[in-house]
Amino acid sequence: MPFKDKFDYIARFVVDSEGKRIGESISVFEDLLIIKKGEKFYAIPFKHVELRGEEIHVKGVIQWDKAEELAKRWKNAKDGNSA
Repeated sequence: MPFKDKFDYIARFVVDSEGKRIGESISVFEDLLIIKKGEKFYAIPFKHVELRGEEIHVKGVIQWDKAEELAKRWKNAKDGNSA
């Protein structure tokens, strides 16, 4: 996927396989989509998401604890810190 296309994924609602809204996409970092879910941030690899219309659908089972750890790399980079 060309990098410019990844920006089409920002500011969209993210839904699970049942169509339940689980968060909102807020950023792109490397090959990860950053999702805000409540007050927490999660990083989901692009291979596990699909843009359908105006929503992003998560494919498969997401390990939210690992996704939260991946999001820390984004937060550190955003804040100017190294991982």
